[in-house]
Amino acid sequence: MIPDNVFNLIDKMLQSHSFTAGLVIAVLQAVQIPHWLYSDHVTIDHGVMLLILLFTFVLDWITGSMLSRRSPTQKLTSHAGIKAVERDFIIVSMCAFSIFLDFVFETKSFIFAFFTAAFIWQNFYSFLGNVAALGWDKYFPTWLFKMIHDEMLAKLEKYFPNGKDKK
Repeated sequence: MIPDNVFNLIDKMLQSHSFTAGLVIAVLQAVQIPHWLYSDHVTIDHGVMLLILLFTFVLDWITGSMLSRRSPTQKLTSHAGIKAVERDFIIVSMCAFSIFLDFVFETKSFIFAFFTAAFIWQNFYSFLGNVAALGWDKYFPTWLFKMIHDEMLAKLEKYFPNGKDKK
């Protein structure tokens, strides 16, 4: 049985174009022909991609926690943290599972690259939304935040629904 939050995450990834970003990154890697993308076996690069994914989880979790603490409406509960850990475990499992799909479909490492890059982008997108909602956007290039304007507005609405921002 798949938790509802996984379906919500996939829907959000479709809306934020994360799957498109994953496909673009996978295609760009194919064009530049990195060694590991054409590998029939797991390489150190697979592990590096998974570490990048885990690092984006950490960045998103830290900034999301800080944003939640500043929010007058959101309460910190262990339930939210447990759901995030469950979601992240499922994401990492899907990426690891995609290695087996690559083996079965003889697609080298393309399925793995597609899913892992899409999930990295989705979590980085959320992290940037958190950063902007925290008021830290002045420390980052402006063009990054033009890309994620809708995510920033969603974060502000979620954490500060009355427009009372404690930046």
